[in-house]
Amino acid sequence: MALAAAAALLAACQSVPPRPLYQPLEAGAAFGYADRQIDDTHWEVTYAGPRYRASYSDSKRDAESDAARDQSYDLALWRAAQIALEHNRPSFAVVSERRDVDHSTEVSRRYSPFYYPYGFRHPGYWGGYWPWYYDDYSVRSFGEATVTLTIDLEPDPGAKAIDAKETATRLEDEYAFKTWPPQ
Repeated sequence: MALAAAAALLAACQSVPPRPLYQPLEAGAAFGYADRQIDDTHWEVTYAGPRYRASYSDSKRDAESDAARDQSYDLALWRAAQIALEHNRPSFAVVSERRDVDHSTEVSRRYSPFYYPYGFRHPGYWGGYWPWYYDDYSVRSFGEATVTLTIDLEPDPGAKAIDAKETATRLEDEYAFKTWPPQ
């Protein structure tokens, strides 16, 4: 009986298996790509990156934000290249882009079980003011990068065209086996 309880407890502690970074953004998914056709040759591609733990230091947070933004851009660009190849187009152009990183901070507080605010009646005695009471809190910061690209599958001759096959191959080599959380 104890062995079964220990096995059940251990199974409850197992973490969620990692998911591929490059996946469609479906209902209930925390990250992935989504696309929609605007007209015959224009598409909007969005990649919402996974939520990551951010540093408190401004310089470290900026570096983490840049890395998350670049990764989300690459994954959105990979999807854009796939759309071009699916429509038998050798190249495409990025008409507009938006790169955002949202930061959030969570603060949780915990009081000492031995502290009672002034005048709080505890059975048997009065709690009073104690200037050195235990007051603990934790602060956690998170970030999420989102990139939205509008692409043209028939770029103008003067536009900076991106080779679809080369881009898809390069980004597939880099991101095909990456997961979140990283292993």
